[in-house]
Amino acid sequence: MTQQFQPKPAPGRSPYVIAHRGISGKAPENTLAAFKLACEAPGIDMVELDVRLSKDEEVVVLHDRTLQRTSTGNGAARNYTVEEIREFNAGSWFHQSFSSERIPTLREVLHFINGRRWMNIELKSDFLHREQPFLLERKVLELVDAAEMNRAVMYSSFDHRMVANIKRTNPEAITGVIYNLYRDFGRLPSKLARRVGASVFVCAKHELTPGMVRDARQHALAIYVYTLNTTANVNKMMELGVDGILSDNADDIVRYIKRNDR
Repeated sequence: MTQQFQPKPAPGRSPYVIAHRGISGKAPENTLAAFKLACEAPGIDMVELDVRLSKDEEVVVLHDRTLQRTSTGNGAARNYTVEEIREFNAGSWFHQSFSSERIPTLREVLHFINGRRWMNIELKSDFLHREQPFLLERKVLELVDAAEMNRAVMYSSFDHRMVANIKRTNPEAITGVIYNLYRDFGRLPSKLARRVGASVFVCAKHELTPGMVRDARQHALAIYVYTLNTTANVNKMMELGVDGILSDNADDIVRYIKRNDR
């Protein structure tokens, strides 16, 4: 098992490098193939993934509310049981060599990663199908607890109510709020985080401002940015002092940081 997750890297250390939906630039996102690459690439600290519920209330690893972009399924995932979802090909859209990939459950991914990397579990809410409060949150926490990975997981969401629910259910959980420009514009990271007990502020690279960084620093918040898929913005983000970098090509980011740390 990896060491206990802390929201900020140790002093003097480079930012955490986080594989966004696995190494999703080189394998289909949110599949075991993408997570395998992330676990095998040296220097990657964390794997980020998205979760939502199936019709039979199993926690599946899927970004979109619908299936068609990243699988041969069609329509809302919430309309299919997990066994029906398993029938869909989740890899051929990316490349034919991944045709055996399926949409995994969170249980399968927890077992597969098995502490080799920290995990950032992003809880997705569905504006067309409002879940019963605490339903997804409770199921995710139960799965993580059963896998004995509480020390290796961070929970995040654009839906800050879900973040609050995670923290209410498990006060020891490490949580992050994801910034939504249209909803959260003008609100400082400290205000967004404080009201739900979060210790991490997650923001798109083009939305992060020096003022946000100053506020986060003043309130001891960690700052993670997404999605840096080329090395062009890495130096700028490091100069700003971010604590985590999410990338579809996290292995490339690790190599770039190591070269420039010499």
